[in-house]
Amino acid sequence: MNIIILIVSIVIVIILLLTVFRFKFVFSTPMALRKIVDKISDSYVVLDDNDSILDYNKTFLATFKFKDNEKIKKENFIQLLEDKKYLSNEKKLAHSILRAKETGKTISYEEEIKKIRKIFMIEISPVSLKGAFFGVVILLKDITQHKRDIQIIKDKQDTLMERERLASLGQLIGGITHNLKTPIMSISGAAEGLIDLVKEYENSIEDPEVTVEDHHEIAKEMKEWISKIKVHTAYMSDVITAVKGQAVALSEDEIVTFDIEELVKRVNILMKHELKNAIIYLNVDIKVDKNLTMKGDVNNLVQVINNMISNSIQAYNGKEGQKIYMTILQKDENLVISIKDYAGGLPNIVKKKLFKEMITTKGKNGTGLGLYMSYSNIKAHFNGDITVETKDGESTTFNIILPIQN
Repeated sequence: MNIIILIVSIVIVIILLLTVFRFKFVFSTPMALRKIVDKISDSYVVLDDNDSILDYNKTFLATFKFKDNEKIKKENFIQLLEDKKYLSNEKKLAHSILRAKETGKTISYEEEIKKIRKIFMIEISPVSLKGAFFGVVILLKDITQHKRDIQIIKDKQDTLMERERLASLGQLIGGITHNLKTPIMSISGAAEGLIDLVKEYENSIEDPEVTVEDHHEIAKEMKEWISKIKVHTAYMSDVITAVKGQAVALSEDEIVTFDIEELVKRVNILMKHELKNAIIYLNVDIKVDKNLTMKGDVNNLVQVINNMISNSIQAYNGKEGQKIYMTILQKDENLVISIKDYAGGLPNIVKKKLFKEMITTKGKNGTGLGLYMSYSNIKAHFNGDITVETKDGESTTFNIILPIQN
């Protein structure tokens, strides 16, 4: 609609301009045409070849605070605005007018005039008839509100994205508590076992009934406890690495190489807590070489996969004992990671809007940012794609498609 109005405005102004130049009677312009031009919401100015003002509308006077009786005709347009301290870059305006004259094409650019707190789309259009140059029409379209609206939308999106990041961080913290609790308790138990063995060994040093075999047996048990501690500390190290990576992924990118085994390990570690709480089982089927190396931000990829698994968990709506299937395979020159659930599928209206806008099926509990951000992440960080297959009342499969780089 705005484009149509703008085109109509240009046509009317050009007709008026031709009247002005062709018949040389600015002040006898047909009254109906003059009234129409004065009603246009955009400011317009007509200049001759020397950039002097030949005509303008009332919107221009009102916008730039000129009085109706103020004589601005025949004034140099650029100098007039410069005298009023409206221009921050008069050279750009002069250059744009000159380019329009030389090329015969419309030149447009945005300009903020701080003195009146407005932003304009300035369109400079040369007018000629049968090869004869008549002059220049300058339209100043006020886009201030449009710019403000865009900024408001951006600010709201940034706020929603920040909430999503904080929610993800909260989920990570919950996962840390769960994932570290068991190994810490196991290490504590192993330490108690070692303390008992140390006491037993100290008491046996001067005991003549303790044989060499007994000493070896005590040493063996100590080694067993130490081995268990090593296993638990290695697991804790993996948890910390995974969680640290995801925390970093919330704020910055890290382009690295990773293999499929590392990817799956991180997913299992970070989703273990949520899956256990929901009593949902993740079935992982790797149909490619676990040592296959991929290039990209592994943390972002883990976040995308985990988001999809979380969506599947929530789709079961508290129904326990269900399964989610994660399949990793190679198709042509792409790695395909599929997340499938049998939670009833997606409604068609949701499927059509997926990845195109922030849509959620969780009501007030969802922002719709998860899949929206996931799609953006895969596009931006892997040059990949995400597709969805769904059967209403049956199943949903999300496919993360990543090019394999040789």
